[in-house]
Amino acid sequence: MEGWMTIARVTRTLPLVGAVLFAAGIILVIWLLGGSVSGDLRVITPHWEGVRIEFGREFNEWRARRGEPPVVIEWIDVGGTSDILRYLRSLFKERTNNCQIDIVFGGGLDPYLVLAQEGLFAPCALPEDIMQNIPPALFGVPLYETNGLWYGAALSGFGVLYNNVINRKFSLPTPTSWDDLTRPELRGWVGSADPRKSGSVHMMYEIILQAYGWEKGMEIISAMSGNIRTFSQSAGSVPKDIAMGDIAAGLCIDMYAWNTVARVGGGRLGFSMPQGQTVVNPDAIALLRGAPHGELAREFIMFVMSEDGQKLWMLDKDTIPGSPHEFSLTKMPVWPRLFETYRSNTVFTSSPFAWTNAVMYDSAKGSTRWNILNDYIGCLFIDAHTECKEAWSRVSRLPAGDERRQAFFRHPLTEETLLDLATNAYPNPALRARLTADWAKEARKRYAKASIL
Repeated sequence: MEGWMTIARVTRTLPLVGAVLFAAGIILVIWLLGGSVSGDLRVITPHWEGVRIEFGREFNEWRARRGEPPVVIEWIDVGGTSDILRYLRSLFKERTNNCQIDIVFGGGLDPYLVLAQEGLFAPCALPEDIMQNIPPALFGVPLYETNGLWYGAALSGFGVLYNNVINRKFSLPTPTSWDDLTRPELRGWVGSADPRKSGSVHMMYEIILQAYGWEKGMEIISAMSGNIRTFSQSAGSVPKDIAMGDIAAGLCIDMYAWNTVARVGGGRLGFSMPQGQTVVNPDAIALLRGAPHGELAREFIMFVMSEDGQKLWMLDKDTIPGSPHEFSLTKMPVWPRLFETYRSNTVFTSSPFAWTNAVMYDSAKGSTRWNILNDYIGCLFIDAHTECKEAWSRVSRLPAGDERRQAFFRHPLTEETLLDLATNAYPNPALRARLTADWAKEARKRYAKASIL
């Protein structure tokens, strides 16, 4: 990085340290608020280094073209989406209107719906020459909040990344849909991150449930969990493991998939976003209430949502003016016309706005049950993963009507009960602790029963 164009500072809290600080609560707040605010703009984000570098550089170049001086952006990294939610809530609990952070950038859509409802965002109006380029929704998913509390900064697609070389070598089926990841031949060959640690992975579990319906979706998640070798702590580790051949396929957000395919080669890897079984979801940005650098923060959001910011997501690096210099970001913009304008300078050969078949995603349902679904999946499939895999190895090839196979797929809650808990009783910490303990106990009992031959 050279000169003022790439001025940035990154603050990172290691996962283990972060967990301790969250548990301590007040220690974290004192640590952050006790010191002075460093940086001209403070942005909390789960975005990877490439996004930070390219947007930091291009924002300052954009300011220079407007005759404005460079700024220092402090990128605050506390982990994944769930970590960011806990972090922001702890800050606002201690200092209602002084969180010392300006912007939250990235992490999907559902967390923004939750935080907006909790009143943690401030409105940020954008000019009409930007807003007229952005549709209000895509397949039922809103692309911005009508009062300017958040905007979809880019689009994320979700699908299955697979290794053609491994599939041929071990005579494995090539999975191109969520249902394919349940095939018995793929036991031990499937990868997924822990949805409690990654907003994008959580989104894929929610998509499965909405694409297939609750009962069938839970069956797919159950069998897929039995096939998963291990639940990793980071969504980015899954495509790396697939590229290395440690696993054959896995759940993957499009940005990681396209970057990995470009690096390894399209002949070795493939990526499928199955229409009718997936969605394209906005990856949002919002101005935090009480932002210490409010005007500069509004300017950054305006840049991200402008054509200059939108094309930065999609252009191959070092192709035309305004393209990334070091990293191709391979995310889709929310301006539909840019897919045609820059078609010769991007990996995206088609636009999701032209799709004719997609899941009509219920974003209100997804945000309402975000926390309880994380806990439910965690108790049933991740914390009891050893037992889950053992049971699946015994029942995966049994007939559908076999009692042991049916026992494996049986789970405690209906969708209606889970949603009722999410909206009423589940925020109570004592009830939440009791329910998660019950689910964990029930999961192990069920797997033990399914394993008896």
